[in-house]
Amino acid sequence: MANQTIIYLHGFLSSAQGTKADYFGQQIMAYPEVTFRAIELNPTPRDFEFMTITGQINRLRQYVLDHQFESVSLIGSSLGGQVALHYAYRYGGVDKLLLLAPALFYSVSRYEPNELAQWQISGVRNLWHDGLQEEAPLRYQFHLDRLQYNHPVHPPAPTVIIHGRNDDVVPITGSRQYASANPDNVTLIEVDSDHRLNDQLLLIWDHIQTFLLG
Repeated sequence: MANQTIIYLHGFLSSAQGTKADYFGQQIMAYPEVTFRAIELNPTPRDFEFMTITGQINRLRQYVLDHQFESVSLIGSSLGGQVALHYAYRYGGVDKLLLLAPALFYSVSRYEPNELAQWQISGVRNLWHDGLQEEAPLRYQFHLDRLQYNHPVHPPAPTVIIHGRNDDVVPITGSRQYASANPDNVTLIEVDSDHRLNDQLLLIWDHIQTFLLG
C-alpha cells in the first residue's frame, strides 16, 4: 500500500481529542504507511470566539501546505464535514471524503424567533464547548460567514456519508437529500444512532479500512 495521509476534522463544539479522533488514531497505528492527523480547529477559547467556516477552511489549507501533503483523504464530523467538503471543492488534492453526520445545510429556521436578533445586538453568544470544557463566546460573524455555505457544493471526490437516523442535532434529511442529488459520487449509510455516532465506531472503522485505505 502506498503512503497515505488521512486528516480528521472535528465538529462544532468538539476537539481533536474527542472519542472518534482518539479511536481512529489508535486503530490506524496498525498501518505504519498511513499518516493520521486530527487537527485542532479551535485550540483556545479566543480561537473559538472568532471562529468561522472560512477561517477553518483556511486553517486546514495552511496545515496541508505547512506539512507538504500533496494528496489527502478527509474525515469530517458534523461541522467538520462541511469544512471538509468545501475545502476539497475549493482546493482539490483530496482523494476521498468520509463524512460523519455532516452539517451540510445551514438554515436560520433552526433559531428561535428572537435568538438571531439578540445575537446580532450583543455581538456574541455564549455556548458550552465540550472540547474546551468551558463556556466560550462565539461572535455573530460566525452566522454571517456561514450563510455563504448554506448549501453544499457538488462532491469533489468520492464520498461516503454515515449518518444516524435518530440524529436530533443535524437531521439525516440533509444527507439523504445530498446523496439523492449526487448518486454517482455519494454513498449514504444510514445507521440506528444519534449525532455523536460513538456506538458506531467499529462500523466507521470498517469503512475507513475498505473505503479510505482500500
